[in-house]
Amino acid sequence: MTERVSEFGTSAALPLAEADVAEKTAGDMLREAREAHGLHIEMVAAALKVPPQKLLALEANDIASLPDPVFARALASSVCRALRVDPAPVLAKLPGAQRAPLAETNRTLNARVVSDTPRWNGGRSGGLPSRALLTVVVLLLIGAGVLFWMPQSAFDQIGASVGRLTAKNEAETMPPPDQGGVSEPVPTQAVAPTGPVDAAPAAGVLAAVPAVPASAPLAAVANTSTAISQQLVFVAREECWVTVTEAGGKQLLRRSLQVGETVGLSGTLPLSVVVGRASAVDVQVNGKPYDLKPVTRGGGVARFEVKS
Repeated sequence: MTERVSEFGTSAALPLAEADVAEKTAGDMLREAREAHGLHIEMVAAALKVPPQKLLALEANDIASLPDPVFARALASSVCRALRVDPAPVLAKLPGAQRAPLAETNRTLNARVVSDTPRWNGGRSGGLPSRALLTVVVLLLIGAGVLFWMPQSAFDQIGASVGRLTAKNEAETMPPPDQGGVSEPVPTQAVAPTGPVDAAPAAGVLAAVPAVPASAPLAAVANTSTAISQQLVFVAREECWVTVTEAGGKQLLRRSLQVGETVGLSGTLPLSVVVGRASAVDVQVNGKPYDLKPVTRGGGVARFEVKS
């Protein structure tokens, strides 16, 4: 007989022989351990804070009355700890106990997995990233640093270059002008003034007319003078493209303008105007210069309307 100390005090309990353990169930071993301490089942249930019915079901080997086998094994372990009983023989009798062949198989598999895992050899491992991968990572970090420290003016220059390329591509992909003569200047009849004409307005009109080279044909001078009298006048300093749409959706002009070309037109108001490469063209609305900078957006494209 040996003395066992548990949370219920010191009591004497006879150790079970191996033959007895092999013949008894888990419930029998738990019940004998409890009775060896001289404890009522309700005392053990109160100490473990579980209903007595669950302990009765466990001692009666009625595992089906318990929530599941895992709960049964956990409850049996708690009882064994409380009574200072070795839980291994008890758990071996409960459902869910791992058979020896299965445990041996698991150990074999674990050993194989561990043996196949790459190990460090002299500070090196086969799982380390390659030199090429490290080079790519370093280059990416350097590029990110350059972008972070690059001044804003560099980004502005890049944006301007992209805008010029976009405008050039749009000008190249625009369809050829219609043959119906929509984009031709519309001639208007000159009305003789009934009163005296001041010299100042005449001078203003002459100032708005672009200079014509002496070698240009007389027809070009006539077309330029006619264009000035239109609602819209475009004077291309560099190659650009222009689209003009009048009320009702009819397009009056949709083509590219060459260097030095002047085009004037009129139509039903309002006139919707889209100009590509706005910095390369001068625009006059009703005989007055029109600044395209406030209406120019990304890519150098300007959009505005003529309503009066």
